[in-house]
This record gives sequence, C-alpha cells and structure tokens, in this order.
Amino acid sequence: MTESLRELIDTALELMNHSFAPPGDVAAARLEFYHQFRKLWDRGIPVGMGLGHLVVKSEGDRLIVERIAEKGEPGRRLATIAFGNPAECEVAVAHDGRRWRIS
Repeated sequence: MTESLRELIDTALELMNHSFAPPGDVAAARLEFYHQFRKLWDRGIPVGMGLGHLVVKSEGDRLIVERIAEKGEPGRRLATIAFGNPAECEVAVAHDGRRWRIS
C-alpha cells in the first residue's frame, strides 16, 4: 500500500461521524467509512493525490480498494480493509476509544 493511499484512508476515517459509527459496530463503521471515502472520491481527491480513479467494493466483511483500468494499464487491487477483524487484509481498522483508526 502506498503512503498516498494510507493518507486517503486515514482522512476518510478522520472524517467519520461518531454518531453513525459507534465503537464496536463494525457494520456501521464500514458504511460510514464508505460514505466519507465516496465524498473524497466525488471531489477528485484520489486523482489529485496521484492514485488514479479508485472504486471501493464490498467483499464479505471487508472493503476492497481497486484502481480502475485506464490509459492502457489494467485495473488492480490496492488494499483490503477490515474493520475489527485484521485477518487477511492490508489495512486493519479498530476503534481506539476515541475514533476508528488504522491499527
């Protein structure tokens, strides 16, 4: 995972509203993270950071961040994000008592 992608994920986590993502509710946290990530995506932030056009897909209890195919380059998976369950993922997210963050 690149430093730019980590920064983007951390920004989306920082923007999460605590009312919609209470501690221990990983399903709500995933939805709120997607909402905040999508707001950044709508503003073109990932492209501006040099990450290209990204999509977030749900795969079971994990979120997958992929770069879409463009300019002759194939699409590829950039990160797997898991909330509360770090198994088989590049980015494990947990609540530290104050907010959700990369653990």
